[in-house]
Amino acid sequence: MTQNNLDLKNKKILYQLDSNSRQPNTQIAKKVGLSKDIVNYRIKQLEREGYIKSYYSIINFYKLGYSSIRVYLKLISCPLSKEKEIIDFLVNNQKVFYVIKIDGDYDIGFGTYVKNIYDFEKFYIEFKKNFKKFIKNDEISIFTKAYHFHRGYILDKKEDKFDYEVIGEEYNLEKVDDLDIKILKLIAKNARIPIIEIANKIKQPVMTVAFRIKQLEKKGVIQGYRFNFDFSKVDYGYYKVDLILDDISRLKDLINYCHIHPNIIYVDQTLGRSDFEFDLEVKNKEEFLKIIDDLKEKFPEIREWKYFTAREYKKLLYYPEE
Repeated sequence: MTQNNLDLKNKKILYQLDSNSRQPNTQIAKKVGLSKDIVNYRIKQLEREGYIKSYYSIINFYKLGYSSIRVYLKLISCPLSKEKEIIDFLVNNQKVFYVIKIDGDYDIGFGTYVKNIYDFEKFYIEFKKNFKKFIKNDEISIFTKAYHFHRGYILDKKEDKFDYEVIGEEYNLEKVDDLDIKILKLIAKNARIPIIEIANKIKQPVMTVAFRIKQLEKKGVIQGYRFNFDFSKVDYGYYKVDLILDDISRLKDLINYCHIHPNIIYVDQTLGRSDFEFDLEVKNKEEFLKIIDDLKEKFPEIREWKYFTAREYKKLLYYPEE
């Protein structure tokens, strides 16, 4: 399968999976106008061809007592074998929830789950003991909130107003027990894991598992279900943009702009680095610059902007495995 034969039906399937990867194939079939068997076949084909790399659940781990600190690394005198060792260390570390390879001012970005600043310090000291020689510089920021939007561009939408998911935000801690944790660990790794499979793995009745998942959704612990899309398969590029603003009074307007834009998939709010951050996937540099020009016209308070590009996510898991 190539971009040229990623037909409208496949695009509709991808959009539905991006909206809710956990919805049954029977529902997707009704929405895209195909039989269940054909949808099953097409999804397996999209997985086999690499458009769908994995499925994951968006879990608001802030509600479970965790927060997140992000690190960008610029490497120096670092052979590819050592870079792979660094990435493998991060991917395999239970305190790291995402790892991304990037091009620009930095080479690697990653986010951590931590209970407090000392939890992060312990992890980062261990990391630097192993790899400090190859780190030219680093930049550390505190995540406070992350908005997850949808890929309206898959269906060539001009705007996409589909409901979005948020981690962080103003929240109350939610009580979870050992059974909830077992379910979260499984569903975090695979948003499409069948309930019966979860039930078998944790030796609980299917009805109990289904009820617990509904409760976790109701509490906002489970925010949504997505898939890890290989954007390069459709010849798209991934850009991460940082804005410095003269006036931060219109942050909500910026968020709304990003929400409905079909190419913008994330907004990150952090302490440190910049006033506003967002991620987008676009066809080419020209399209990217058009979006930046439109932003600058609509938000003249933008003082300056900078960006880097991303190659791929090496890890994306919204619940710690510890």
